[in-house]
Amino acid sequence: MSKVGNELKMLMILQSRGKMKAKDLAREIEVSEREIRRYKDDLIQAGIYIESDAGKYGGYSIGNDSYLLCLNFTDQEYMALLMINEELKKSNHLVLKDYNTAIDKINIVHKKKMHNLSNSYNYMLKGAIANINFQKERKKLIDIHAAILTKNKVNIKYTSLTSGQTERVVWPYATFQYKGDMYFTGYCERRKATIYFKLCRVNKYSVLEEKFEMDKPFDLEEYMKNCFGIFKDQAIQVKLKIHYPMSQIVKEKIWVENQKIIENEEDKSIIFEAMMEGLEEIKSWILSMGGSVEVIEPKMLIEEIKKEIEKMKSIY
Repeated sequence: MSKVGNELKMLMILQSRGKMKAKDLAREIEVSEREIRRYKDDLIQAGIYIESDAGKYGGYSIGNDSYLLCLNFTDQEYMALLMINEELKKSNHLVLKDYNTAIDKINIVHKKKMHNLSNSYNYMLKGAIANINFQKERKKLIDIHAAILTKNKVNIKYTSLTSGQTERVVWPYATFQYKGDMYFTGYCERRKATIYFKLCRVNKYSVLEEKFEMDKPFDLEEYMKNCFGIFKDQAIQVKLKIHYPMSQIVKEKIWVENQKIIENEEDKSIIFEAMMEGLEEIKSWILSMGGSVEVIEPKMLIEEIKKEIEKMKSIY
């Protein structure tokens, strides 16, 4: 990894674990102690103060001082920052506190200009908010992210909707957000497969000293390429006929990259075709359209939808 990459790793580890000795940082990042001292000097020159304490209980830690760059933001750029802030706030995102701190620093540098813009700002995001312990989940995210960077295995006690609570050793590869919730994906030694985990369902965890090795870099975007949502299972070729006005709503979005839409100008309906993974979410999506959709292919999906309709009929 590049020098800059290793310096970012060092920052992430110190943020996650607090004070650490140079030899421990060197072991984690897989460089010499001499290189760690050089990274510290580079970060200090960049305005990020790394405290250094000598003695038995000494080590490196991140200082409280920060360096503010006099960035020349345009009104449009700052408005974009405010919109992102609103999205993070409405979704109760785990990095909201860090983002707000960054915004506060920008406001100090551009106080008058930002105050005027804030008074005329009017934007909101509507959606469900994650019901979580914010501080606990934020710490969990930071630690998992640090383990991804340093390639440390993680032991977790995880509550699955299907198998209940289990203990697993996971090689964490990447983190992502879906519908307001944070997830991470990695290789599960118990399942012997790459799967994803919802962060709030990790009840206990510990970052292990044992490292893992990957045959090739993990590409999260490629991994979830044709997933409808985040579920991965057998890919199926889906063909739907969707009537107006639902057809207009569907064609306004890219649901999966390979989708094809044929429009009928006479009745404003569409034929939607795509190769998709994630049967449960595909069914949920189709059922959400009610009588405005007809499944044409595959036959298996038609039968699955019929079963779900029969279940609902038995309830109501």
